[in-house]
Amino acid sequence: MSASNTLSKFDFKTTVSDNRLVGLWRMMTGFRLVYLGAVAGVGIAALLRTGNYLLLRYFVDDVLEQEKLGALPLIALSFVGLALVQGAFSFLSGRWAAQTAEGITRRLRNYLYDHIQRLSFTYHDKTRTGELIQRATSDVDAVRRFFADQAIGMGRIVLLFVINFVALIELNAQLALLSIVVVPLIVVMSAFFFTKVSKAYEAFQEQEAKLSTTLQENL
Repeated sequence: MSASNTLSKFDFKTTVSDNRLVGLWRMMTGFRLVYLGAVAGVGIAALLRTGNYLLLRYFVDDVLEQEKLGALPLIALSFVGLALVQGAFSFLSGRWAAQTAEGITRRLRNYLYDHIQRLSFTYHDKTRTGELIQRATSDVDAVRRFFADQAIGMGRIVLLFVINFVALIELNAQLALLSIVVVPLIVVMSAFFFTKVSKAYEAFQEQEAKLSTTLQENL
C-alpha cells in the first residue's frame, strides 16, 4: 500500500484525546519527520543568526581594533556565506512546515466531507448550516495556520532564546542573567492575554456561524 493511500485513509477519530498536544501529535501521523525537519531547520537558522553576531564582534574587536585589514575579504565572505546558509535553512523550514500544514488540512477536509455525507437527515435538520460551514472552513483553516505559522513560530522563539542566552552567558554571565529578569513577567502576561483572546475567539466563531446561517437562509 502506498504512502498516499495510507494518509488518505487516516481516521481522525484516533486523534481524539483529553490532551490537546497529544491530539495534535496524533494528527501529524505521516508528517512528523517532515515537521521535525522544519523545526531543526529553524534551530540551525537561529544558530547561524547568532553566528553573525559573534562574527561581527570578532570583526570589531579583533580585526578593526588591531587593523588586520588582510582579513577583511575572509570576513566579508563569511558574512555572505552565513547569510546564504541561513536563508537556505529558513526556506527549507518554511517549505516543510507548509507541506505538513497543507497535507494535514487536505486530509482533514477529505475526512470532514466524507463524514458529513454519512450523517443522518435528523442531524442535518437540527444542526444550523452556519455551524457546518464554520467547522469545514474557518476551523480547518485555523488548524492549517497553527501548523504552518504558529507552532513553528513558537519553536523559533524558544530556540532563539536558548541559543542567544547560551551565547550571552559565554560573553558575560551577569549581563545574561540580568537580561532575563523580565521573562517571567512576559510569560504571565502572555498567558493572561491568550486566555482572554481564546474566549473572544470562541465568541467570534459563534457569531460567525450565526451569520453564515442567516445568509444561507435568506439568499
